[in-house]
Amino acid sequence: MMEVKNISSGYGKKQVLFDVSLQVDKGEVVLLTGGNGSGKSTLLKCIYNLLPCWSGEIFFEGEKVNGLKPSDLIRRGIVYIPQKDFYFENLTVEENLQISGHSLPKPELKERIAEVYELTGLTNFRKRKPFDLSGGERKILAFGMGLIHNPKLLLFDEPFAGVDAKNTATLLKLFKETIINTENSVIIVEHKDDARQLFTQKTKMELGKIISK
Repeated sequence: MMEVKNISSGYGKKQVLFDVSLQVDKGEVVLLTGGNGSGKSTLLKCIYNLLPCWSGEIFFEGEKVNGLKPSDLIRRGIVYIPQKDFYFENLTVEENLQISGHSLPKPELKERIAEVYELTGLTNFRKRKPFDLSGGERKILAFGMGLIHNPKLLLFDEPFAGVDAKNTATLLKLFKETIINTENSVIIVEHKDDARQLFTQKTKMELGKIISK
């Protein structure tokens, strides 16, 4: 589904990724591990073109996607959920879901929001704003905003960080019931053990390089 070939990148003059290659097949859940500063989140940002690649190529379903805008990647089925600031603090849960899917036709968006409410249990929070939610409920909202687009490839940076046991169980159930199947793929950056029951491929990074699979 996705092939990252010899990617190098960084911030300003500081290089963070060094000739990184990664392949993700349909149905795979790739767990990216490694210490802080190893390049895991930077790799997700490069895939999503939030950070330009200095060199290398990225292919999705056989087509080169280097340089495409995130909005174009979303239309192709790639959705990225960062660790923080995925939602709008001054908007309600419902407004966040609406703005996440603003590019969809109104009838389809209405249908997708109803499905997200049913899947996530966010119905009771629809008029609340994110600062009224717990850390785990915010992650569920972020997941729901990603689900609006029915992604083929989900990039999720630390989905379980700051999440209590109850909401961790909810997130695990959401992964298993909505994203993880033979047609979709997931790349997760995570330190906590909770993600270990999801992955089919574990890839470790160190100092901007992939060192083991």
